[in-house]
Amino acid sequence: MLEVKVPAEIRAYRGKLVAGLSVRQLISVGGALIVGVPMGVFGGKILPDDLVMWGVIFSVAPIIAWGFMKFKGMRFEEAVKVLFKFNFLPQRRVYEDTEVNYFSQIRTELCERDIRNQLIQNGELEPENSDYEEGDYAL
Repeated sequence: MLEVKVPAEIRAYRGKLVAGLSVRQLISVGGALIVGVPMGVFGGKILPDDLVMWGVIFSVAPIIAWGFMKFKGMRFEEAVKVLFKFNFLPQRRVYEDTEVNYFSQIRTELCERDIRNQLIQNGELEPENSDYEEGDYAL
C-alpha cells in the first residue's frame, strides 16, 4: 500500500535535494569541506597536528551549525542573534504589573466614589443627575 506523509502545517515541509539533505544543509556541508579540508591538509605543515585538529573543529562547527541546528524553532543565526541581544545589550525592564495596576485603579475609583457619596450625604455636593433618590449614594 502506498503511503504519503503530509505535514500538519505546510510551513513545516522542507524539500530534500540530495541524500535527504535540504539546500541549506548541502551548502553548509560544502562550505565545511571547502574550509576544513585545506586547513587540515596544509595546516599540518605549519602547526602541530593537535592544534590543526582544534582549528578545523572551531572553524567548521559554526558552518555545520548554520545548516543543521535548530534551537526552539529558531535557525542558528536567529538563535545567535537572540543570545547576543540577551547577554550583551541592555535589557528593557518592565516594572509594571498589570494586575496590581488594575486593582489599584479600581480601589482608587471606589475611594473617589465613597468620598463623593459622603460629600453628598453631608450636603456639601449636589448629586449629578436629576433622578437622584435618597438610596442612590449608598454602596
